[in-house]
Amino acid sequence: MGLFISHCNKIKSKSGNREGEKMKRDVINNLLYSNIKVDIDGQPLGRLEILPRDLVKRTGVNNPNKTAYICGDRRASWGDMHARSDRIAAALQAKGSAAGDVVGIMAPECIEVYEHFFACMKIGAIRVGVNRRYAEAELRHVFVDSGMKFLFVHASCRDILSNVRDDLRTLSILTIGFGGEHDFDADLAAMIGDACAAPDLPPLAAADALMYSYTSGTTGTPKGAVLTHGAIAATILHALAEFGFVRDDRFLLPTGNAWVAVVLAFLGLGNGMTHVIADGDYDRATFFDIVREQGVTAFLLAPTMLNWALEDNRRTPFDLSSVRLIIYGSSPASPALIKRVHETFGKDMINVYALTETSWGGVAFLSPGDHRRALSKKPELLSSVGRIASHFEISIRNEDGAPVRAGEPGEIWLRGPTIMTNYLNLPEQTDAVLRDGWLRTNDIGRLDEDGYLYLLDRQKFMIISGGVNVYPAAVEAILAKHPGVADICVVGVPHPEWGEAVVAVVRRHDGHAKLTGSELIDFCRDKLNRPSTPKHILFTEDDFPRTTNFKVRKHEVRELVMTAPGSLPWDGKGDRD
Repeated sequence: MGLFISHCNKIKSKSGNREGEKMKRDVINNLLYSNIKVDIDGQPLGRLEILPRDLVKRTGVNNPNKTAYICGDRRASWGDMHARSDRIAAALQAKGSAAGDVVGIMAPECIEVYEHFFACMKIGAIRVGVNRRYAEAELRHVFVDSGMKFLFVHASCRDILSNVRDDLRTLSILTIGFGGEHDFDADLAAMIGDACAAPDLPPLAAADALMYSYTSGTTGTPKGAVLTHGAIAATILHALAEFGFVRDDRFLLPTGNAWVAVVLAFLGLGNGMTHVIADGDYDRATFFDIVREQGVTAFLLAPTMLNWALEDNRRTPFDLSSVRLIIYGSSPASPALIKRVHETFGKDMINVYALTETSWGGVAFLSPGDHRRALSKKPELLSSVGRIASHFEISIRNEDGAPVRAGEPGEIWLRGPTIMTNYLNLPEQTDAVLRDGWLRTNDIGRLDEDGYLYLLDRQKFMIISGGVNVYPAAVEAILAKHPGVADICVVGVPHPEWGEAVVAVVRRHDGHAKLTGSELIDFCRDKLNRPSTPKHILFTEDDFPRTTNFKVRKHEVRELVMTAPGSLPWDGKGDRD
């Protein structure tokens, strides 16, 4: 830093006080995240940013024998990850891959997923995780939309691609198989055996695309969020600090690797900690066996998975003696659920609010201290997602884009170094969400006087009933307090009197088979205003349709409510509650 300031002082003497001071500020402010080059007296300062591939090399060299990944019976050190990703990168280059080429992967959780990602980091390839649960039309969309040139495929995914093999050939996508017998164009093990030990490293900038992360598809066709090398590097370094991870942690992240949360599974690039990953897919029956056997110190679960954990723990209590931290996020968690988790497991907890468009490292965090304060004397904090991380700016704005007064609800706008550059091939949708460096999140929230953020709901899920804005998440939080409710989804449907009416679809807890809709509606009457109180309750014994990151597909639930014969009690004469 002293060298840079010295150079800026030279500029200051040549260019005048104000201009020199401005350049000094620009250099300092962009030290981590930009690609500024300053040429003084013919001496270039060079790139200033830290790239993810730098972290791969440094972590591998500095922690050569430290375990990076545990996957079933397999282990890989950080030194192994650096060396293997070098060989995969060199093998790709031997097949003609160049910086900017899209290199996809379709695989269950396995160590090769991260070797592949690190190889992409090194040679400037753009990584795309292909969701194994996509329908054929969605697969074709991703292949075409991304401009994919290479696709790594785990042998277990062969049948998934059976009906799109002709599309892969038509698009000239080279398929590379691994993890068992296959009939793809090339074999990863053979490629590595023939490759050089290290790739040629092309020049890269922080602003270059590193990954296209396709949204989980709660509505419409998946959109590819373009995330850069600089955004991912910033995510790694800031997330480590906010989560409080240390070198000796063993972090278990059970969610799928096709979406943006995969970034959390290589946070160890910033501190050398160990990641424990599923051997295949998240398995509710064995998850806590892995926690015990591998000495996991921290894990992340979606609220739905925490509900499952509570149900399973009632039958056979888990051994969580190694665990110090439970992290939850991805979708809203009710205060009632948080209390039950804390009372049952007695561990520190962190809630994280994040989006695909912010590289998912975390925008806001409700810390362990916040949880303790909420559980002892300030219960309203459990409805909050915490305070904004220091690398973000936040603004709560109305429909016209003007900031609202403190405490008032509005759309959450964010600005920071981890935000996507655009939606791939979607200029109109990009323009709709990116304004002057700000990201419009489509989330409705409010900030209290202490800077805590309260999420009310997604703007697109808001129900307008009797002219009143109703946020489904707020209704779900009330109903979740009832001891008979195991899971819930609130949607809005057309109503002849109210315009839209609130309908709740409920899965009962075991032992509450006699719980009625009238009981739940009565339970809400003194806790919600009339427009927000459900007009009808439907019961289901099935889990709700969900995305791969366990968000409820509300549009599908609403469609089921609308199309189920006799599911709604009104007939044009108003409600019957």
